[in-house]
Amino acid sequence: MSFMSELTEPLVRQGLVAPEDLVGCTVEEIETLKESQGVTTLPARYREFLEQGGRTPYWLAHLGEWHYEWLLEAKNIAREIVEDHGDDFAPYADAFIFQTHQGYMFLYFRAADLSQLDPHVWTYTQGRPAKGSDQPFTQWLGDLAAYLPHAIRLRRDLGPR
Repeated sequence: MSFMSELTEPLVRQGLVAPEDLVGCTVEEIETLKESQGVTTLPARYREFLEQGGRTPYWLAHLGEWHYEWLLEAKNIAREIVEDHGDDFAPYADAFIFQTHQGYMFLYFRAADLSQLDPHVWTYTQGRPAKGSDQPFTQWLGDLAAYLPHAIRLRRDLGPR
């Protein structure tokens, strides 16, 4: 069983995610995404995520901008985030940016890690040094999935705004 099946099947079974919300990217879209960010490869587990549910991943979390269309411009957005703070973008120029958050931070895979199966997630936040997490991408996604029931309850309890 693939890691994405292990991640999504329990969520679908519990009624937390609708199967029709699991929309993946086509091979052509993934190639376009790589070209837009100037990389030639993506980590295998991230690619699997894109193929099986990563085109519009808000079924999993609403904690940043990370849908396909946004990612086409994510490298430029990351450049703005870094340079607006007066930092040098060179360390991130060959990275793959897979999420931005409210114009002050982004999550990425380092260029040196793009050929790995399941690399660790790195974070750039304005005013702080870049930081690698202690968990690989699949574990990061797993933590989001584990939090999903709480997030759904919280949204229900708060009601519409």
